[in-house]
Amino acid sequence: MINPHFIQPNEYVEKSMKRRNFIELTAAAGMVNMLGCSSENDTEKKSESMGEQEINTLAQKIHKNILTLDTHDDIEYEFIEQGLDLGTRNEKRQVDLVKMEEGGLDAVFFAVWTGQKELNAETYDEAYKTALKYFDAIHNMCKNINADKIDLALSPDDVVRIWKSGKKVGMIGVENGFPIGEDISRVKEFYDLGARYITITHMGYNQLGDSSDPHGVVPARKYGGLTDFGKDVIREMNRLGMMVDVSHVARDTFYDIIFKSYAPVIASHSGCRALCNVPRNLDDYQLQALKDINGVVQIVAYNGYVKLPKEEADIKAFVDHIDHAVEVAGIDYVGIGADFDGGGGLPGFEDASKCLNVTTDLVRRGYSRDDIEKIWGGNLLRVWRDVEKASGKLTQTT
Repeated sequence: MINPHFIQPNEYVEKSMKRRNFIELTAAAGMVNMLGCSSENDTEKKSESMGEQEINTLAQKIHKNILTLDTHDDIEYEFIEQGLDLGTRNEKRQVDLVKMEEGGLDAVFFAVWTGQKELNAETYDEAYKTALKYFDAIHNMCKNINADKIDLALSPDDVVRIWKSGKKVGMIGVENGFPIGEDISRVKEFYDLGARYITITHMGYNQLGDSSDPHGVVPARKYGGLTDFGKDVIREMNRLGMMVDVSHVARDTFYDIIFKSYAPVIASHSGCRALCNVPRNLDDYQLQALKDINGVVQIVAYNGYVKLPKEEADIKAFVDHIDHAVEVAGIDYVGIGADFDGGGGLPGFEDASKCLNVTTDLVRRGYSRDDIEKIWGGNLLRVWRDVEKASGKLTQTT
């Protein structure tokens, strides 16, 4: 029996591909390595013929010399109230600057998160004020509290520049479009505050569209996809050069976004539904659709999205999701968004200090240096650059 969740929505794919003709986005396959690294492939030697010590040594060499980027780290509200100081080891957090240094994690998107509530003027205002507190805390951390160790990036060029300076890189993503309320000017306000992606929904539908899952009294679905206001928000994000994030959205919302967006989109922290059949994950047709528009799926390390309930996931199961996404979409369309401090973290990949373990497992499975560089951030930076290019072309036509 055919699972209705895996029926290919050809009409969405065909329409979205026609829209791609509006702007000619550079395909990743023909790009010169954006980080200026050597074209030599350190893993030409097959892993099957390598001993464990040789694999570990090669993984360390690769990990040390590539830029590593995670697209999703949450911040507990208590740290917003107390002041976000990541300069010392904090046992309550999976990501701090000490663990990032230990694990060789160079760059992180910090999430400005607001939980979904019923839609009214009061809850919009409350979510907006909460979001501003998150922005303030991240800015204060990067510009004052830990300014000697981390800097805030507003563009892919910033990411590379800060990384080469020896500092860690902080970036901002807004998880849930709820705090936009019904005021589209807040999209630009969030952009001006440093946000470079917005996750359109979280758990529970919001004013922009349907979600993959309910949240308390808020159901997952109401509209059958994006709302008209949600479509306006996508257009405004395209104009500004802001990445649209499809993690957490319903399948219909996903394809509405694919059809509406003039730029590639990202899934900042999602898994593969073929390996863990939950609505929050992306099925193979969705992975293929992301490839078709030059987007990227950032694989999540959250147990409930890596393995079904009551099944224990680990780092190998996490990398299985990377393998599957690469098999379906291709090496140019896969990255990492662990969801640390928001439920993410698995045995072998418990926190930011364990990032080398991911690289080691990728080497063990035969991934090349160039492949690993793409997975650990190169693909995300390529999408970000394409989104900026699309913004420039949209500006020229308006």
